[in-house]
Amino acid sequence: MEASAMEDLRSRCKNLKILYVEDDEVTRKYTHSILSEFFDCIDVSSDGKNAYDMFFDAEIAIPQLGISQEPQIQKYDLLITDLKIPRLDGISLITKIRKFCKETAIIVTSAHNDVEFLIETIRLGVDGYILKPIELDQFFDSLSSTVEKILLKAQYRAYTNDLKNTIVLQKSALEEQLHTDALTKLPNKYTLDRILEQIQPSEVPTLFLINIDNFTNYNKLYGIEAGNQILKEFSHHFKEVATSLCYDVFRISSNEFAMLRLSTQLDPEKIYEDIAQTLGILNGIEIKVEGLIEKILVHISMGVTFDQENLFKKAFTALDFAKQTNKAFVVYTSNLDETESLANDFYWQDVIADTLNKDNIVPFFQPICDKEREIIKYEALIRIKTKDKFDQDQYVSPYYFLDISCRTKQYDSLSYRMIEKVFAMMVLYPEMTFSINLSFRDMLNKEIRDFMRSKILEFKNESRAVHLVFEVVESEKVTDYTTIINFLHYIKYDDAPIAIDDFGTGYSNFSHLLELNPVYLKIDGSLVQNLDKDVKSLKLVKGIVSFAHALHVKTIAEYVHKKEIFDLLVEMGVDEFQGYFIGEPCLELQCSH
Repeated sequence: MEASAMEDLRSRCKNLKILYVEDDEVTRKYTHSILSEFFDCIDVSSDGKNAYDMFFDAEIAIPQLGISQEPQIQKYDLLITDLKIPRLDGISLITKIRKFCKETAIIVTSAHNDVEFLIETIRLGVDGYILKPIELDQFFDSLSSTVEKILLKAQYRAYTNDLKNTIVLQKSALEEQLHTDALTKLPNKYTLDRILEQIQPSEVPTLFLINIDNFTNYNKLYGIEAGNQILKEFSHHFKEVATSLCYDVFRISSNEFAMLRLSTQLDPEKIYEDIAQTLGILNGIEIKVEGLIEKILVHISMGVTFDQENLFKKAFTALDFAKQTNKAFVVYTSNLDETESLANDFYWQDVIADTLNKDNIVPFFQPICDKEREIIKYEALIRIKTKDKFDQDQYVSPYYFLDISCRTKQYDSLSYRMIEKVFAMMVLYPEMTFSINLSFRDMLNKEIRDFMRSKILEFKNESRAVHLVFEVVESEKVTDYTTIINFLHYIKYDDAPIAIDDFGTGYSNFSHLLELNPVYLKIDGSLVQNLDKDVKSLKLVKGIVSFAHALHVKTIAEYVHKKEIFDLLVEMGVDEFQGYFIGEPCLELQCSH
């Protein structure tokens, strides 16, 4: 072997530890002197039993207690053994070692070229062979190739360990991302959901959901970065408060946080104390944002529940109600649950969609008469035609679907179809006056405005009178009178008779009479229905009639359901009457008593 190769072999062998086993003293000393040129750490044994004990002790070495965590005894990297050794022969030694150590490299030295022995050593995973008497070139070649294997295995183990460590770190990072909010470093909703899934029947949970009010305005006004600073600073204070009250904390979404505590029994007094303390610190807290001179004042809303079943849903329902009602906090109760209401909305959404597709919007007409009970006009009332459980036609009152249609964005289509059908009736009965309810939403709807304009121009071009009264719902708190004036002007019906509907329902303002200059004022049925028994209602209706007549506004009484009330109203001077005593709403005209 060349000198450079020898030097390279020395550098590779230097830090390896070997166990050399040889019973012949001359051979042992000679070989040891050669090995000493390459290895700094060599242990020598003259018999197999002693060699096994030394190897076993090194393998199971206990780490040193104290400051250093390095093993007291370094494990062997290489075993060089003769096959013919006392107390435990080489094959037996290797067999016992391989039972608990597969990694240590082994070189066998032997003066016997015995095929049977060689086959057995191959089976035991021996790495190299040196024949006696030792020839240096063959010795160095075998040693070099074995050391190369040792170093490659060591590199592989190091690489594998590094890879394992990297995987562990990456897994840990992924676990953190899965369970932790990146911005605030608080546990996230995924973590909260896992905890909620594992709540035991014996545990009583208390959950606070907290929302930073109007947070989107901070982002719009100051920017996303400032918004993130607000969230981070708020989460810091939030965590301090929650931890002091023995709650776990979570960030649920952009500006929503949660506090959770699991107890063994319900303590409402403690819960309300916690609510008060949380709001006392966090509601109205001032947060300093870098780059802004003034501190940001943050307000919160909070939903609270302590019910095991559907815990998060109920807390969210309470929070939603708190935000809708501008309350600092709401504790969940069953009457807040909108599940049934939402199911009802979805049901009617399908019914309305089917009604629109089949054109099953049907106007009913309720007569309005004078004091002689002569019908002078009809109010058009929307109905939708469906099937009952016996597959018979039924006509559904707007009480069940009209408000829902606004939420499901179907109101405009319903209103448009209804107005279409009323104009169709005006063509069939050109001398009859019809009244329709018209909301501000209708007046602002371009399709409805354009349709009504085209129909009124059509009537005028054909020299037909337009007998149509618009009923404006007084309970809408009408104040934008310009909208009505512009609407009437646009549809070319500036002199349209206006009736203020439901007058007296709680929002009444006599200034409407002056601003709108209506032709009719419809007295709400809630005042009329018990007129013969309720003295206060009687006095109020008299006052409304007197004031209206002073302004030359005609009055129409709704909900006239019996003769006694009709007679009282006539006596008061009411001009027109509507109700079941006069006639029920129905498909055909001429349905008065």
